[in-house]
Amino acid sequence: MFSRKPLANLTALLAVPFTLALGVGKFVALRFTLAGKSIYFVVIDRFARSGEQAVNTTPCDLPADWVNNTGGGFCGGTINGITKQLDYIQGMGFDCLWITPPVESQGFMGYDATNLFQINQHFGTQEDLVRLSSALHDRSMCLIVDIVLNHMRPLLVNGTVNLSSIVPFNEASYYNQRNRSANQTFAQYVASWPPPAFNPGEDNAQLRNVSQGEEATCGHTVADHTECSCFPGNSGPNCPSFRHADLSTGWLGVMGDLNQSNPYVREQLLSFVKGMVVNYSVDALRLDTAIYLDRDFLPMVQEAAGVEIIGEATVNNLTYQASLMRGPGRPGLAGLLNFPPFYKVPEGFCAYQIGGDFGDYSHQGTWFHEANLMGLGSVLSLQHSSRLFGDLELLGNFVDNHDEYGRLHHYCRHDTLRIRQALAFVMLWRGIPIVYYGTEQGLDGHQSRDNNLGQDALRESLWQTRYRTDTWQYRFLAQLNGIRKDLGISIGDAEVQGLTTTSLVFTRPGKDPSLHASKAEARRS
Repeated sequence: MFSRKPLANLTALLAVPFTLALGVGKFVALRFTLAGKSIYFVVIDRFARSGEQAVNTTPCDLPADWVNNTGGGFCGGTINGITKQLDYIQGMGFDCLWITPPVESQGFMGYDATNLFQINQHFGTQEDLVRLSSALHDRSMCLIVDIVLNHMRPLLVNGTVNLSSIVPFNEASYYNQRNRSANQTFAQYVASWPPPAFNPGEDNAQLRNVSQGEEATCGHTVADHTECSCFPGNSGPNCPSFRHADLSTGWLGVMGDLNQSNPYVREQLLSFVKGMVVNYSVDALRLDTAIYLDRDFLPMVQEAAGVEIIGEATVNNLTYQASLMRGPGRPGLAGLLNFPPFYKVPEGFCAYQIGGDFGDYSHQGTWFHEANLMGLGSVLSLQHSSRLFGDLELLGNFVDNHDEYGRLHHYCRHDTLRIRQALAFVMLWRGIPIVYYGTEQGLDGHQSRDNNLGQDALRESLWQTRYRTDTWQYRFLAQLNGIRKDLGISIGDAEVQGLTTTSLVFTRPGKDPSLHASKAEARRS
């Protein structure tokens, strides 16, 4: 049960104006940027059907096969279906649409590509994607496409390794083979599970031992270890077994881990990136599993794209996070998904635990007795005071997504006040707010209030909601997007002014000095 104490308060004070000055009599052509934009994120296969299937509103949440690695799980969502629902998306005030990888893949999510240069026939055609891009631009909206450069589909399918169907990487030499013995065939190497990026069990044991002997080794007051955990994808140089070379050559299970040091691999990946942007007039890219790529390859990808790239960097080390972004004298990606604050959001607003200290995940998916905003506020302050980041406007903020254990409505137990506070935070804090499809309809991943059904449940279909525009969540998101634009707080500084376990107060610059405050307060629940 929740505590009967006051719920977390969120106050955004809008008091300081900003000025945009342009040269008199000069036309200034501004290059497109994601700074100041808000993003609506959809899974292509689950958002909207088209054609004869458009009238079929039967819910669907088929899982992909990760036992025999045959993929599948397609529910019938299409690119054309998305195009026909752009009124629905624009009605909430979003500037950009982010779609999951549209390329040919084994599974419905698209992150296990089989051919980088073809559009998945389950989703539509190349012409369909061109039409979606054009339709968005006609509305002055932008298109963000998800890409994966770290790996291809699982190489072990039904117990057999066969590369012949993978385009363009159909030879063993294109894949990392760290620790492969001289007497092993490539098939034997893959079947024995190649080495991962690092050893989380060993890491967490060492981190626990160090923490027992020193104060403030990890936690929300420690910028370079904001979580007391080391696990693949959530680590940094301060975790004991961390090595850059191992991170880029370690495999994610049996997903075909590409060797970006191979000239052919680099050439083909960069060609794919350029083609995706040019052929479909893409405005920005989201780069999956960015931390697993060679560090010297990231700036090449950013340069080849010619548009801003937002990287997925599931890390808890602010220095390491910032090092992935470009800045003065430092090459890198334009922006990142902002994971360090995200890890604190479920606990901060809804007392929900998504992680586990020192590798103990026995309480993951359960609720603390009380919510606590200290972690979230502290990480935000550390991030802004560190002066490490190239551009804080290009950090993407979110409260849930397709991977991270629980949807907002589930982990807040459908508590309207808590959900409002979490959404107000992500929409009004500095950076790019990203909202996962279905939030506006109260989707909860088909979870019960006391149990979690796993990752696949986070990816349910939307069509059964019939795209209602009268839900309180839909209207609330439209209001928040309106506030961002009307008050001029879509870009600009942010500063935490007050922080307790139950309240977070921050200031944002506004364009009108007569506007002093916008206050959202949740009372006893």
